[in-house]
Amino acid sequence: MLKTSLIYRNIFFYRFLMNILYKGKYQKRFEILFPLILGNKVTELCFGDIFIAKHCLQNKIEWTGIEVNEKFVSRAIAKGYAAQLNDIEQMVKFPTADTCIIMGSLYHFNENLSNLFPKLLDCAPIIIISEPILNLSNKGGLIGKLAKISATVNGQEQNFRFTRSQLIETLSNLTAKFKFQFKIIDEFEKDIIILITR
Repeated sequence: MLKTSLIYRNIFFYRFLMNILYKGKYQKRFEILFPLILGNKVTELCFGDIFIAKHCLQNKIEWTGIEVNEKFVSRAIAKGYAAQLNDIEQMVKFPTADTCIIMGSLYHFNENLSNLFPKLLDCAPIIIISEPILNLSNKGGLIGKLAKISATVNGQEQNFRFTRSQLIETLSNLTAKFKFQFKIIDEFEKDIIILITR
């Protein structure tokens, strides 16, 4: 069985730890994205929690979530949401939508963004990225090491995290290659919110 950190095995422990990391504002992290969602169909990649899905249901927006974590997918399906168990790196195409969202997960694909971005741009005309840029794992010593170990998913330790400058530079390079526009919408706690249009 592939190793997965405790944080990804239980939604309640996940929320508890995330509320610590976001100083009690974990749910607010999702709410600040709600006004950015346009259209009637949303595809959320690596969704983890279901706050976006719940918002979409309440506003008659069709939501499709894709996640590699079986426990998170099973919970979303049990709540009545259209969640799919899949690895987005292995998918040829994402479900077509008006808005595509990826929160707190872009760093997982840092070495493969040239393959990921064409699929993002093909998925929806609007892409919302919310990515942490202040991370304990960017620190040295024991704390940084423990933070990196805590983010193991499906047997893969996640040793990379974006800084603000790294993320902007990466997006600028991808813009030149794939011809899209991006702008910083907000910065909330340790995340930066970026809107991409093609």
